[in-house]
Amino acid sequence: MKRHLANSLLLAAALLCGGAIARAQDEPCQLGRAVAPDYGGVMLGMKPSELTRIFPGSEDLQKVAQGAGAGSKPFVASLGGLELGVRKEQFGDVNELLLTFLGGTLQRIDVRYRQPVPWHQVTEFSEQVSKRLAIPAEAWGAPSKDAEKQSRVLDCRGFSVVVRIDRDGPSTLSIVDTAAAKQGSGAAAPAKTEPEPPKHKPRKGRGGKGKTG
Repeated sequence: MKRHLANSLLLAAALLCGGAIARAQDEPCQLGRAVAPDYGGVMLGMKPSELTRIFPGSEDLQKVAQGAGAGSKPFVASLGGLELGVRKEQFGDVNELLLTFLGGTLQRIDVRYRQPVPWHQVTEFSEQVSKRLAIPAEAWGAPSKDAEKQSRVLDCRGFSVVVRIDRDGPSTLSIVDTAAAKQGSGAAAPAKTEPEPPKHKPRKGRGGKGKTG
């Protein structure tokens, strides 16, 4: 009787352990949207007024503060060297910062780095990002590679982090509010997918601004 009970307990423990492992594999990143990482003080969900205090020289952020991106149409604010220069310690290696607003809040952060970058493979890039953002290095999905780009995605509960190296182009780090996207579409976003980068016009000198319309 005791042996039967012990075997039953062992079987139950094995099933519980197996279930926990399966859940961990299905959702390796347990971080929630409330603890999504910031980049140099910029984080998902911020209001335009908060960002204009950080980057007072940005004309695009002034437009957002005046109502652009407040409705269902996204607005991409493009910040270059002049605007980012006020925070050189955090953005000295950044060529362009793209901030996508929807419904009056920041829903996507795209960081495009200056060349040359200290990494050559997307796995090196993701390792650097894990250290910088304090996100679990083991939670990244498998690298994806084709003739045009390399990329890797880390999906968490309500946000994703994406690293991408374009052939003959920039290296980009993206932090995306997938919870907001899910609410807007009314359907769950598929896991392990790479959110498309925002479309914007190339910056043209001091006055060039990139945005979607």
